[in-house]
Amino acid sequence: MLEENIKHIKMGVAGLSEEIELRLSLACGLLAASQIDIELQDWQGNESDILVVDIDSGHGRLAYEMATRRNLPVLVFPRSGDSETQYASKLERDAPAAVLARALQEKLQTSSEASSDDVQGLLGICIREAGCNQDLLVKRGGIAMILRHAAGRILTRSVSDLAAAETRLLEGTWLCMTRPAKDPHEHEWLVSRSLDGFLIKACLKYQDSLPSLGGKLYRLTRWPDLGSVTDDQETLRLSALLQRSAWSADALAKHTGMSTESIHAFLWATLASGALARADGNMVKPDAPQVPATASSLIQRVARHFGLKLGYSHA
Repeated sequence: MLEENIKHIKMGVAGLSEEIELRLSLACGLLAASQIDIELQDWQGNESDILVVDIDSGHGRLAYEMATRRNLPVLVFPRSGDSETQYASKLERDAPAAVLARALQEKLQTSSEASSDDVQGLLGICIREAGCNQDLLVKRGGIAMILRHAAGRILTRSVSDLAAAETRLLEGTWLCMTRPAKDPHEHEWLVSRSLDGFLIKACLKYQDSLPSLGGKLYRLTRWPDLGSVTDDQETLRLSALLQRSAWSADALAKHTGMSTESIHAFLWATLASGALARADGNMVKPDAPQVPATASSLIQRVARHFGLKLGYSHA
């Protein structure tokens, strides 16, 4: 086995019992055959490539919270008897070493999967500039547009430019710069569209070319302006689910029955528009009824006025 072909991994563990840590150590030994060398270490905030934590322990919960804030890959042994809280990567307490080894290998593979740097073209520019408060001038050949992330708008000189930009979403020859203070074309930006809607439509066209987002969890930080895709029932359903709680692409595919490609398209589009963000691993139960806080407060006041009792709880 050549040394240069071996993948060296530092794995932090937090809150594990001696028995679980022993099985985990055996699992790491099994991965040596796949040229993965794993160094186990008790995690105290030190540098690690991946974490394995037990939520049953205080140390494990603290490590999990810190890992999610740092976007560090983490595998979780959930609380004893908790089969409802969903995590991006969950381990069974009684899983044998071989099963743990497979889970580790899959997590190590997905943790090295796509990031925003793996997406090129106009979509890549939108992702990397999400949150920018300045108008950006983006050009490719004779196509030009203004990205206005703060307002969630995209401006072009013509509808044909908008269509051309959509078909060249992933081509790598786009240039991006801050819009000049004295824009010589200021009065030519006549077509204004929702950035969310534009990106969703474009990403759906290229859904087979977009990379996987693995098991990472995402949640909408705002309701997207769906623009011309308001009649797309799948887009509306994904928006509702991701507005309510955090989901991974795989969990969404399983829950909705939609294709993983169309789900990835929606996730990439809303990441690029700034509507979607990474989230921690705590999800509400998918089938639990959700009552918006403002609506809940109003309903409670009306119920008190008429002396009624509400038929749900906020446990």
